[in-house]
This record gives sequence, structure tokens and C-alpha cells, in this order.
Amino acid sequence: MGVKSKRFLVGVGIVLMVGFLFSSGVKAWEEPKPEFVFKCQTSWPKGAGLTYLQFKTLDFIEHWTHGRVKFERYTGGEIVPSFEVWKAVEKGVLDCGLACTCYSMDRNWASGMFCSSVGLGPVEKMVFYHGDYPDRPKDIPKMWEYLQKIIRKDYNVIVLPSALQTTEVFLYSKKPINSIEDLKKLKIRSVGVRGDVFRYAGCSVIGMPAGEVVAAMERGVIDACEFANLFGDVDLGFADVAKYIYLTPLRAVPCDLTMMWNPKVWEKLPDDVKKKIEEACFEAMKWSLAECLFRDFQAMKTAEEKCGAKVLPLPKEVDAYILKKADEMYHERAKKDKDLAGYVEALDKFMAAYGKYIPLVDDLL
Repeated sequence: MGVKSKRFLVGVGIVLMVGFLFSSGVKAWEEPKPEFVFKCQTSWPKGAGLTYLQFKTLDFIEHWTHGRVKFERYTGGEIVPSFEVWKAVEKGVLDCGLACTCYSMDRNWASGMFCSSVGLGPVEKMVFYHGDYPDRPKDIPKMWEYLQKIIRKDYNVIVLPSALQTTEVFLYSKKPINSIEDLKKLKIRSVGVRGDVFRYAGCSVIGMPAGEVVAAMERGVIDACEFANLFGDVDLGFADVAKYIYLTPLRAVPCDLTMMWNPKVWEKLPDDVKKKIEEACFEAMKWSLAECLFRDFQAMKTAEEKCGAKVLPLPKEVDAYILKKADEMYHERAKKDKDLAGYVEALDKFMAAYGKYIPLVDDLL
């Protein structure tokens, strides 16, 4: 067969292939249609840094599963109120949800320790919850498995990691905090374990959804508030209504944002898809910490120069006081709360084994 004949046959083959693709209604450059489409809502408002981080978890999952899984995405309040995401997933109103365990404490107080509990920074928290390596003491349980156990008992959902923040802002305040007494005089918006620590420390605490906090600061309903880490909060206006922004590595604490699944929805997934989703969630968690570090550092300058607030370290006296009160409260409550007792026992063992390294890690961050 001559060269011209070969070229002719190749050309005919290409034309036939293209014709087949168009006639069958399939375009070669189109992504395959997803096998699974899930309705998912976050607890956070549109534009919040937490929404950005948790929607990235969904991006990771869609990528990790090569498009087999897709999500219909909703922000706080679009389907159910922000505080109701856990219950909506449990009931099947949502296939899956994105929130934090501050909002699961109504049924299991100890679950809130996996959110913004005072005492651990982001890196040591990740090791405490997810570390699995030869030098890990055998008497320290895998704490994420512990969370899954206690959540499944009181909230019938499957819980996976989503995003891990940098240390959150300790407080946005209209008034300076130079002493323990200054702190106690403030009316503070706080939720979850951190809110209970503030109460135990003698502060006046008010709980309210994220979308109401900035307006409450403007109207003088509260003097100070906490929400999340700096980069997302600045865009929501927190720095605009505060004169002072106080940061501290262990008393402000990072939030472990979670993804929860309705068990009936989860159990219908093939095992290979479940594995991909679990891998994607873990990788999204690690990515989010680096992303928060990058963005928080830049947001400090924005908060001061564009918003007019002062970014300051928390006074050491206040810092030590909050940590002391948190530890007292955990051990006191653990006497009456079996789930919390298990957490506190593991935390004490972890601190005995790794506590001396924590200041070194915090210095690196």
C-alpha cells in the first residue's frame, strides 16, 4: 500500500470517529457525568473564610474521585439554619454537611473538644487526632476514631475531617485587655467549648450565629467576640468593628472543621469511592492549614492599615489564666461525663509524651 493510500485511510478513520462522537451526542472534551450527586450545606455564611475552606474539601473530593462524585453546594441558612446542619444530615434532609463540633455539643458536650478546645495548636492537634506512627505510645488511642464513636452514639452520622484552621483570633474587642479583670468586664460572643471556658473563667458570654455577630458589635450588644481565624474574619467585617485584635497560640485554638454524612447515603457508596473520599478529606485538612497560614499573615496588615484595628499578642497573665481555667474545667466536667473523661485521659497522656515539643512547633508557626 502506498503512502498516499495510507494517509487516505487514516483521514477517513478520523472523519468516521469524529462523526460517531457527534452522532452519539458525546463530546470528546466533556467530563463524564458524575455517578453520585449529593446535597451539601455548610453552617457558615456566603463569603466566610470557613465556607471557602470547607468548599475546598468538596473540590478535593470531586478531584480525588475523578468526577464520580459531585456536590450541590449551599451556604448557611439556604436549606436549614446554620445550627441545624448536624440534625439535617442525620434526618436525611441533607446528604452531607459541613460544620464544626461546636454545633453537636447539644447532644454530646465532649464532641466539642474536637473543635475549638483550649490547649492545643493546629500541628499538635493534627498529631493527637490523626497521628499513626511507630513512636506513638500505645496507650494513646486514635482520637479521630474516638470522635467517630461518640458522635455515632448521639448523632447518627458519619464524621470525617474537613479543614484545620490556624489558631483563631482570641478576641476582637472594642476595649483593651491588659489584665484578667479587663477580660472579665467584657460581654463576649463565644460558642462551643471556648465559650464554656470563658464562662468558667468568670466572663459574661452570649451565644449567637456568625451572621449576627458584627452587627451586635456595632450596636454595642457585645464588647468582644470570637469567630474564626483572621483572614476570613477580616472580609466579614470583624476587624472593622473592633479596636483591638488579640492573638495567642493555645488559648484561641484552631478549629477542626468536620464533614458529616447521613449513614444511609454513606453505606450505599462503593468501598473504593468511600476510600477516595476519606483520603481527599485528610489531604484537604492538611492543605487548609498551609492556606490559612499564608492568608492570615497577610490579613494582619490589612486589619491594621485598612480597618484601623491593632493586632496584639494576648497579655501573658491572661494567657496563663485561660489555660489554667480550661484545664480545671475539663477535669472537673470529666468526673461526670464519661466521653469527656476518655478524651481528657488521652490528652493528659499525649501532653506527657509530647508537651515539651509544643512550644517549639508554635515557634515555627
